[in-house]
Amino acid sequence: MRLNSDQLLSFVALAEKGGVNAAACARHLTQPAISNQLKRLQETIGIALYRRQGRGVVLTSSGELFYQYALRVRHALQEAEAFAAELQGVIAGRIHIAASQTLAGSLLPAALVAFRQINSEIEVFIDSGNSRQVFDSMESHDLGLVESPLPATPAPSCCKVTPLGQDEIVAVMQVGHPLAKYRSVPLAELMPHPLIWREAGSGTREALEQALLRECGHLPQVHLCFGGVAAVLEAARQGLGIGIISYLSLSESDPVLIARPLSPQLRRPMSLLLPSHAAPAAKKFADFLVQYLQLRLTADRR
Repeated sequence: MRLNSDQLLSFVALAEKGGVNAAACARHLTQPAISNQLKRLQETIGIALYRRQGRGVVLTSSGELFYQYALRVRHALQEAEAFAAELQGVIAGRIHIAASQTLAGSLLPAALVAFRQINSEIEVFIDSGNSRQVFDSMESHDLGLVESPLPATPAPSCCKVTPLGQDEIVAVMQVGHPLAKYRSVPLAELMPHPLIWREAGSGTREALEQALLRECGHLPQVHLCFGGVAAVLEAARQGLGIGIISYLSLSESDPVLIARPLSPQLRRPMSLLLPSHAAPAAKKFADFLVQYLQLRLTADRR
């Protein structure tokens, strides 16, 4: 005996609607079509599942029992349809990403070029801010990218945190700056010189503050502060002081500026934040980004 799923769905509709015409409307079929399905179902089983009563139908005792099994089939098909829709969402979904300014400006553009070559129908929207702003926006975004979390800025409890590798923080200054003579700049040597700080909440600033407190025991007074990496670079280019930025933010060639690593070396983890409500497309991009960064960091080491 082989049962037909369309016949089972029509029987469920009949049981729930109490009549052939109503069941036909629910199934978007004609009355003759659903009547034929129900007739064939009863012939296959060999038992009466319903009987006419007035202008409608009622289930027999066997029909009541059979209805429970047919209902499971409908539930299983609905779950399969929902999963198929989810798969379609991965192919043609939409992702809302919140990323720190460093990663939004230096990492994501190249990664998105590679991603869209194989997922051209997925729409991507990116909001950038400092690490604290990214953490605070996870309720309304599918994915977050930061150069932390640091102890001072823990990740939201709703998010799964995936390490993406290490980001190095460097000092940038004019080529003729006194500290440009160092192959790597000792943190203590920064203290007498004007520093160009990122805004409060920046992961770069938090990492620098913690390192200076460990090495020097105190922080220099903040005289100049900018929101965003581009402003820090331009201020350094104009000779206003030493900028402290991510190595990822540097352009390949700048005739005015020179970058120097810090001593001791200052690194911090790059992290991907995936909230529990993330869209299927975001999960696909997250998997892609982990692989993409592994390949890029391996190539950089070479």
